[in-house]
Amino acid sequence: MLIAITHINENLGKVITMKTVEKLKSQEASRSIVYRRLADAFRLPETDLSTVLDELESALGRLDSNAFDDVARLKQSYIDDSAIRPLEIDYTGLFVGPFLVPAPPYGSIYLEDKRQLMGDSTIDARQHYLSLGLDLSPDFKEAPDHISAELEFMRVLISRALEAIDTADQQLLSDNIHHQRTFLEKHLGSWIPIFTGKVIEHARTDYYRHLATVTRTFVAEEMDALADPPVAQTAEAREET
Repeated sequence: MLIAITHINENLGKVITMKTVEKLKSQEASRSIVYRRLADAFRLPETDLSTVLDELESALGRLDSNAFDDVARLKQSYIDDSAIRPLEIDYTGLFVGPFLVPAPPYGSIYLEDKRQLMGDSTIDARQHYLSLGLDLSPDFKEAPDHISAELEFMRVLISRALEAIDTADQQLLSDNIHHQRTFLEKHLGSWIPIFTGKVIEHARTDYYRHLATVTRTFVAEEMDALADPPVAQTAEAREET
């Protein structure tokens, strides 16, 4: 179970053990790796993905995530395919086209009433990036609400949470946690369940079916962990004080 970082934040200015702080930092570093490597996995598979999947598996293991067994299946499906080309074909068919695709990887398709690209939700996603002085790289040719962009943004938020923990900056950490929760609720966490369901239904490779399952499970855990935690989690966060 994840440490309740909302309650760690409440106690940063008080006496908490170094062990608890280090455990929290390790957890946040692992969360950062998961988001980064999921973002990588949802890009066109042009190079060997072994390192991406190894790091993803290790990080999910450290988090004791329910997605751990699925990521093992994901790695095995990649080994079994033993070639990038089938994954490129499946990726293109699922996410790119040229014709109507079954699992568009853009939040606005699922969040907008008219299932449109570049809607108000897309603009809002970019505003989240701009609020931290960030914007999409010129090399990134997708919309701001592409799944890889939103996953990568969560990684950036977590990296800033780590900075706040290191400096014991309560206000920065509080603001960061609120930003993580808001972004998940309004964006990534709202459309990932529908999107991953479509990937699982229409994928031609086990690789993308398992990738969708890992992503759906992990994001659901994140939504639970960043909600207001119950008293039991508060007690866990204060262990060994």
